[in-house]
Amino acid sequence: MAFKSNNKLSTGRPKGAVNKTTAETKELLQKIVSKELEGIAERLEKLDNKERIDAVIKLLPYIVPRQTEIAVDNKLNQFTPINVNLIEDGSANKQ
Repeated sequence: MAFKSNNKLSTGRPKGAVNKTTAETKELLQKIVSKELEGIAERLEKLDNKERIDAVIKLLPYIVPRQTEIAVDNKLNQFTPINVNLIEDGSANKQ
């Protein structure tokens, strides 16, 4: 049941606090993955070429960031002209 707005008993979990179960799960998964990574080179060597390439392709997104396409609007013909009026003040001709 959620707290009512005028509850004075507790403010709940502080902002940014990690759930204990989540922290334990992350730690466990990190240990498992670390152990598996130790033997990955040997396992990849045992695969045939196609399987090895497929495995490497599946691992790439975790190593190399994905490139995103950038759209560029080409509006070269849609610029606003700037008019400059030169006024001669006559001071340049005085000696």
